[in-house]
Amino acid sequence: MHPSRIFAAVAFASITTAVPLLAQKQLISQEALIAVVQNHKGAVLRYIDAAPDSMLGFRPTKGVRNFAEQIEHAALSDALIAHLAITGSTKGMPSFGDSAKYLHNKAELKKTAAAAMDHTIAMLKGVSDAQMAENITQFGNKVTRGRALMELLDHFPWTLGQVVPYLRLNGVTPPEYSPF
Repeated sequence: MHPSRIFAAVAFASITTAVPLLAQKQLISQEALIAVVQNHKGAVLRYIDAAPDSMLGFRPTKGVRNFAEQIEHAALSDALIAHLAITGSTKGMPSFGDSAKYLHNKAELKKTAAAAMDHTIAMLKGVSDAQMAENITQFGNKVTRGRALMELLDHFPWTLGQVVPYLRLNGVTPPEYSPF
């Protein structure tokens, strides 16, 4: 057998036997996840503060969310992701405000975003590391609760990061990013 085929076979065998071991490990602790979401909360509030009031309805191109809608999507999606992963449903999910108000008023948008992020943090504080290892179904996928909650690490920065050009197109320097 050619040496490259042997290497490929060994590599494949290593990966396939390592996957079950990897799946058994906890991906992130409750404490670390809370710290990241607290950082996200600070970031979204800084982005709202940086934007002039006139920018709430700004959209850089047709067919995309405006600034306020993008902020709403970042913050409220975190609350939804956490609530679903921890409770299994939207039952008991609070209302974070009236979109007819907070999508057009910067102070209300900031209040709504903070409330949604606080809900996310409160939900995370109520889940133990043992519960993080439990299997659940999230958005049709069978995953551990911890893996479902790791979506907070992906979705929020992706969504909030999209408002950087919104700010720049309005002559605003985006707040400096800090992972801590």
